[in-house]
Amino acid sequence: MNHTYYKSLFLSVFIFGFGIASSIYGASQKEKYVYESPLDVGLEFQVFKLNYKNYLWNNTVKLEDEGFGVNIGLEWIPFVTVVGKLATTLGFGFNTINNAPVSGSTATLYVVPIYGGLTYRGDFFKNQVIVPFISGGVDLGFSTQASKNGATQGGLRIYEGLYYTTGIELCLNAFDPYSGRELDSRVGINGVYLTVMYMQSEPINRTETVNLAHKEFRLGVRFEI
Repeated sequence: MNHTYYKSLFLSVFIFGFGIASSIYGASQKEKYVYESPLDVGLEFQVFKLNYKNYLWNNTVKLEDEGFGVNIGLEWIPFVTVVGKLATTLGFGFNTINNAPVSGSTATLYVVPIYGGLTYRGDFFKNQVIVPFISGGVDLGFSTQASKNGATQGGLRIYEGLYYTTGIELCLNAFDPYSGRELDSRVGINGVYLTVMYMQSEPINRTETVNLAHKEFRLGVRFEI
């Protein structure tokens, strides 16, 4: 295995371990794990910078520029216990790299990613300040490209990959429990979290012509409903 793999693995373990260590404080004050309203769904919005370093613009030249992405994630949370939460995840987004100079051409790449998998959160008691999480599954990327100067690759190409994530969430309800209870009673939102997540995706078949392997840090906000 190469140096990059070990570096990514170390980073993932560090982030998850930090979240677990931060959550130990306050365990002796653990409340009964009961929510004011039923907890079934999670909704998340994320933004991030991205690059597709292995993507070939015209089958010969790589697309090196960075772009931007947005993502919306929806979760079903069937298991909420004293040993954490397990959820199924489905998400989609829109990624683009605009006006990238590629071998005399100006490239624009558009990608609509769709992913599905499982997420575990080390959320052990209500209003836990720091919540670590990990997830993994399958992701698809529906891509097309355009060029102002030729070298256009027409049609729709599909990337098939496996992804994993690791990260931490900051529970805002912990800093203002009263407002959190009001939000729950009025609109049914049990918790609001700020999230930082590292994500990496690798292709299932490395011989495919479209390689949208990627890794990035994502920032977002998440609601538990």
